[in-house]
Amino acid sequence: MSPEPVVFTVASPDPVGGRPADKWSSLDMPAIIKQLTATGVSAPDDQSGELTALVKEAKADGHDLFVLVTDQHFSPFTVYRDIAQELQQTTGGTVLVFGPGGMGTASTDFSRVELEDGTSEVHAGASAPQAAREIYEKAVDPNVNWTLVTIALIVVVVIGAVIARVRGRASVDDGTGPKPAADGTDVDNDATPAT
Repeated sequence: MSPEPVVFTVASPDPVGGRPADKWSSLDMPAIIKQLTATGVSAPDDQSGELTALVKEAKADGHDLFVLVTDQHFSPFTVYRDIAQELQQTTGGTVLVFGPGGMGTASTDFSRVELEDGTSEVHAGASAPQAAREIYEKAVDPNVNWTLVTIALIVVVVIGAVIARVRGRASVDDGTGPKPAADGTDVDNDATPAT
């Protein structure tokens, strides 16, 4: 009896198909780019004030920040990152995109790891202005360089060992330390003989 043929199921290709920009063709990208280059923000009026303040704060810190908030839902959530990357090619700096289905980032100022750390720490249910602030503050927050910390600790241990060794020899030389025996081992001068 021969075994039945094995059948593998492969994920179907993206049903949207075409160029990535086709996924967000409903967005008026030229108008969004115009708003972003003018003010740094393309968002509903009730969120623009807080976001504009954040953009100005980032500018004062030496970072170009651009924030898009859209009410359009895109799937998969990675489309928001694709939109951010598309916008960032025109605006430069750092682009944050927020929508009902997720958020996306792209930057020449911050690494992908720094941005992902920021997005992973956004509080659940945060508004777009709050989320943008959390991402930005995490990205500019100084990170601990563990390589330098490790090197510094090794140097401290080595210096401590050298100092202990030098002090041990100095105490032997000035007569306050244990005197070496004839065979080269240390002898405890304060030891009382066994009776």
